[in-house]
Amino acid sequence: MTKKMISLLLAAAMCLSLSACGKKGTPGGPGDNGERVKKETMSVVLSSEPVNLNPQTCNMLNGYIVEALVYDTLLQVGPNGEIQPNLATEWEMIDDTHIRFKLREDAYFSNGEQMTSEDVVFTLKRCTEMSTTKSTFKFFDGENTKADGDFAVIVALKQPFAPVYSFLTHAYSSIVCKSYVEEVGDEVAGLEPVGTGAYVVDSWVAGSSILLKRNDKFWGEPGASDKIEMKVINEVANRAIELETGSSDIALDISANDGARIAENYDLKLMNDISYRTTFLGLNLSKDETANAKIREALSCALDIELLTDVVYEQYGIPADSIMSSSIIGHSPVSEHVYDVERAKKLLAEAGYPNGINLTGRCQTNVDFKTIAEIIQNMWKEAGINCEIQVLDKATYNELGKANNGTNITITSQTATTGNAYQAIGTVFSTASRNGIINSSDTKLDEMIAVAAAEYDDAARAKKYEEIQDYIVNNYYAIPIAFTDVLTGMRNTVEGYVHSPANTPDLTYVCAYE
Repeated sequence: MTKKMISLLLAAAMCLSLSACGKKGTPGGPGDNGERVKKETMSVVLSSEPVNLNPQTCNMLNGYIVEALVYDTLLQVGPNGEIQPNLATEWEMIDDTHIRFKLREDAYFSNGEQMTSEDVVFTLKRCTEMSTTKSTFKFFDGENTKADGDFAVIVALKQPFAPVYSFLTHAYSSIVCKSYVEEVGDEVAGLEPVGTGAYVVDSWVAGSSILLKRNDKFWGEPGASDKIEMKVINEVANRAIELETGSSDIALDISANDGARIAENYDLKLMNDISYRTTFLGLNLSKDETANAKIREALSCALDIELLTDVVYEQYGIPADSIMSSSIIGHSPVSEHVYDVERAKKLLAEAGYPNGINLTGRCQTNVDFKTIAEIIQNMWKEAGINCEIQVLDKATYNELGKANNGTNITITSQTATTGNAYQAIGTVFSTASRNGIINSSDTKLDEMIAVAAAEYDDAARAKKYEEIQDYIVNNYYAIPIAFTDVLTGMRNTVEGYVHSPANTPDLTYVCAYE
């Protein structure tokens, strides 16, 4: 199938039924700015509004971006991926399942309360108990994580867990004020957050914007901007327009279509680089049709992944050769993808569907996902595979994932925000994950993932993750599509911005000039 044919099919597909139902390192200073004047308020465009700013209940990347300004974690990731101190100043491993962290004594919450070990223990215990975070922190032992005086904590693990330090940099583990959360409850704490970070929420206009101002009680180097306005613009084309008209300084989540135009604009610059994200098709193992390995393989064989990636992502993505991004340590390419429509038909016949098969699918209202849906529907038709894919808002998408075990196919992506191999694989493919994407009941895979996570030797752990990637892809639990770039547009007057492969940039030391 040629690229021209894909374009024609895309036009036709519009008529088809696609239902739409220091702290944090050294500040990146502005350098020699002559007579330029720094803006009091830097304006940043988000692609969606966080549901809340409660670290243990919010699971949105855009929420993580705001939370990084309001809260702190025990540890942080340095510019070269190294683990660095943050609220914890030093640490030592007592044994394979216990680590002692010494805490800084000059960190205060924005309500004036001093942060102590009691807040840290409270937070980490929440991570192991809250519905949003407990699967991610399932190897942490919340019950046996204890304070060791006012400014030290002993973190306990249920088993040896190599990613422990990476997970203590995750937004989920942002330290909350125990007394405040207990007093006001999670709902209020998520809308009126209290943290130890460089900024505090000044105002929040639902559906429109969040305004943050510099936190005078912050323990570290003051933030570069007096205020940061987070504008919410869901429509991807409008985010680019917001930047091009000068209405905002930074626009996150730029599309491939808009990226080239921004890169050519004299007044703008495009930051793009490989991410920790893999776009893939999840094949639901709890649905009768996709529980059949022959049907799953047929779905893979009927897709021209190289052409699909080229059309959707242009120069900002490459065909995925594994389920784990090539930017993550532990990535290993698996056997080369085979595009063979005739083999797909043969596999369907062997599975008992010689005259074709009808399947269901879903994706969120991401422009790339919608385009992928249109293309794969047409590619699959050549093999006799008819798939009705619903394009849904996030809430409806999540509901459908839980109702009746979800759909056969899910177009989605996984961003391992810590850059850790366990996060890239361990949650989506775990038997504990029942969100309708994979719905695995494979206890062998669970054991493989647990054993890899428990391996502290780097070389041995890498070998185990190589085996896991091969197992997932060659059993067709998922069809990897692309490793994609993070695209961020900004005006030339923005300085201090550092690319985030997790797509969660730290804006603490970023500023804009008039």
